Amino acid sequence: MKLFAPFQNLVLISLAAWVTHILLRVLLLFRSNPYGFPFVSKPDWFIFHAVCIDFMWIVNALVVFLVLGVLAALLVFKITKSSDSGSCPKVAIVAKATTILYAVFHSVILLLTLLDNETQRFLGGHLTFGLVDTYKDTSSIIVFYDYVANDLSVPYLQFVVLVLMLPATYGLYRLFRKWCRLRAGDSGDSFYLKKSVIAMVVFYIASYLFVYFIWTGHARMTKLRPVVSLIYNDLFVTEKTGGLAEADLASYRASYQTLWQKIEGDSLWQFLDSDANNHLPLYRVPTQSLLDNESLKSQREKKPNFILVLMESQRGLNTGYMNPQIQPTPTPFMDSMAAHSHVWLRMHTSGVPTTGGVLSTHIGIPQHSRLAQATDLAHVKLPSFVSVLTENGYSTHYMSAADPAWDNLGVWMAKWYTAEHYDRSREDDSTFMDHAIEYVRDTLSKSGKPFLATLMTRSNHYPFNFAAGMTDEQKNKPLQERINVTMNYADRQLARFIRAVENEDWYQNTYVIVMADHGFPLGENGVSTMNGGGFSNISWIPFFIHGQGLDATLDTTTAAQIDIAPTVLELAGYAVPNIFMGHNLLRDAYQPIVEDSLGASLPPPLAGLSLGVYSGYSAIGLDGYRFIAKYPSFEETYLFADGDTHQEHELLAGSSDLSDNTQKEGAYLKATLDTLIKISDYTLERGL
Repeated sequence: MKLFAPFQNLVLISLAAWVTHILLRVLLLFRSNPYGFPFVSKPDWFIFHAVCIDFMWIVNALVVFLVLGVLAALLVFKITKSSDSGSCPKVAIVAKATTILYAVFHSVILLLTLLDNETQRFLGGHLTFGLVDTYKDTSSIIVFYDYVANDLSVPYLQFVVLVLMLPATYGLYRLFRKWCRLRAGDSGDSFYLKKSVIAMVVFYIASYLFVYFIWTGHARMTKLRPVVSLIYNDLFVTEKTGGLAEADLASYRASYQTLWQKIEGDSLWQFLDSDANNHLPLYRVPTQSLLDNESLKSQREKKPNFILVLMESQRGLNTGYMNPQIQPTPTPFMDSMAAHSHVWLRMHTSGVPTTGGVLSTHIGIPQHSRLAQATDLAHVKLPSFVSVLTENGYSTHYMSAADPAWDNLGVWMAKWYTAEHYDRSREDDSTFMDHAIEYVRDTLSKSGKPFLATLMTRSNHYPFNFAAGMTDEQKNKPLQERINVTMNYADRQLARFIRAVENEDWYQNTYVIVMADHGFPLGENGVSTMNGGGFSNISWIPFFIHGQGLDATLDTTTAAQIDIAPTVLELAGYAVPNIFMGHNLLRDAYQPIVEDSLGASLPPPLAGLSLGVYSGYSAIGLDGYRFIAKYPSFEETYLFADGDTHQEHELLAGSSDLSDNTQKEGAYLKATLDTLIKISDYTLERGL
C-alpha cells in the first residue's frame, strides 16, 4: 500500500477536474446558443448523464496514469533495491512526474472541452479532426471572435471561462489537498485508500448502470460525448477513408452520373465535367431548355404553399391503403386522403433513425454509412430544398412535437428554415396539432408570402404508448398490436389538422405531402431492433402528395426519400444547381395515363432508384429488385423482387438453385450499391 501513497494527488486532481467539467456542462446545457435559442430544450434530461459520463472517463484516465506510475515506481524500487518503497526518493520523483503529466493532461482536456462546447453551440457539432480541417484557415479565427462578441447568451463569457478555468481547477485541487491533510491528521492515513476510493468505485458503478441501462439514449450520448472519446474515436475507431483516390473518384463519378441520367430519362440536367468540379460528383445544373420550360414557369408563378407532414415511425406494413387486407385499418384518414392523391406505393426511407430519414428528405442524399451525420457533419454546408424555397421568398417553418435539439436536428433546421417551433408542453400530437392549426391558419397564411410548414409528429414512437388517452388494456397489448393504436391516434390528429384548414382559400393553392420518417421492425424477417437490417419493416413507408393538378394515382415507381427534394422543387417551379442524388418523381406527370378496373389512374412506372442506409446495413432498389446488405462488409445479402413489398420471398436463398440472371443481378446491385454509398459518403463529408 505504501507504494500507492505517493500517487494520491492524482485522485485529488481527478476530483478537481470533475468539478470543473460539471461547471462547463452547466454553462453548455443551461445556456442558449449564440443565436438566442436554447442549446437543449430539456437540460434536466442531459445534466445528470453529463455528470456521470465525465466521472467515468476521468476515473478511467486516473486508473491508466495510476497503473503506469506505479509500474514505473516498481521498476525504480527494484533497481534501487530500497527497503521502503514509500520513502524511496526516486519513487517520489516518479510520483511527482506522473502527477505533473496528469495535471497537464487534464489542463489540455479542459481547454479542448471548452472549445468543443463552443463549437457545439456555434456549429452544432463536436470538435473533430474533420471540422478542424474544414475551418483551418485564419479567417475562421476572425469569424469566431465576431461570434463571441455577438453571442446572444452572454458575450465574451467564453474568454472569462478560458482565463479562470485552470486557476479555479488548481484552487479546487489545493482545497481538496488541504481537506485531506486535515482528515489524515498525525496518523498520515491516505484518504483515497479508504472511504474516498470506495465512494468513487460505488459512484462509478452507479453511473455506468444509470447511463447504459437505467436511462439510455443514443442521441443524448452522442451530444454529450467527451473530448477524450472524440480524440480516441478519430485516432483509432473511426474508419479512415482519406477521401477517395483520384482514380476511384473519377470511376465512381462516371458510374453514378451515367446511372442517374439513365434513370432520369432525359437530358434536361447536365453534370459539369471540368476538373474544378471533380470533387463535386453529384453537382448538376439545369439546361436552358429546362429553365425555359413553360410548366415550370407556370408553377413558379402560382407560388404554391406546401405542408409537409412527417409521421413518426408510420410503417408501410400497417398503413391501410398500402395493405387493403388489414381490417379494420389503423389509418382511415390517410386512406381516404390517399384515394384523392398521387400515391407512391414503393417508397422507402433513406436513413434511420429519425435524423437519417429527416435529413435525407431535406438534402436528397442518403444518411452517412459510418458517421453520426446529424452531429459529426453539422459543420458541412449541405443545402436542402427548404433553403431554396427560403432564398426565393418563402416563409419556411419547422414544427416538431419532439425536441429537435435532442438529436441535433435543430441545428440543421436553423440552417434552412425561417423559424423552428417546439415546446415541451406540446409533445403530444393533439396539443402539437392545435398549435400547428392556429399558426398555419392564422399567421403563416396571412403573412403575404408563400409558405412551407413542416410538421414532425411524435406520438407513434417506440414503445408505442405515447398516445394520449391510451387505456391500460391498450398499453398492455403486444408491440405488434400496440403500434396500430398509436398509428391510429396520429392518423386522427392529422385528420384534425387537415379538416381545420381545408376550407381556407389558400388551401386550394397548397400541396400537402404526407409521409413517414421511417418504419420500425417488429419481428418480421427475424428482426426486432433498429440496427437489425434494411427490410421493409423499417424502410417501406407511406408517401403521397395531394394538391391541384395531381390526379388520384397509384404509382409503382421505385422511390426513396432522396427523391423528395427535387420533387418538391418541381412543384414549386424551381430548377437550380444542386447535389441531390434523387429524381423528380413528377418529371412525367403530364403524360397520358390509363385507369384500372377500379378507376384509379395507373401511369406506367418511371425508372426509379431507392437508396438507403440503416444502422450498419444499406439497400438499393433498381431494375425491379431490392438488394439489402450488411455494409460495408457484405457479410449478409438479401435480394427481393421490388413488388414483394412484404419481402416474403428471398431470391438469394439456396444459391445453388439460382438462375444465372438472378446471380448476375445480385452481383450488379452489390457493386452499384457500393459505388453509390461511397460517393454519397464522400459528398456528405465534403459538402459544397
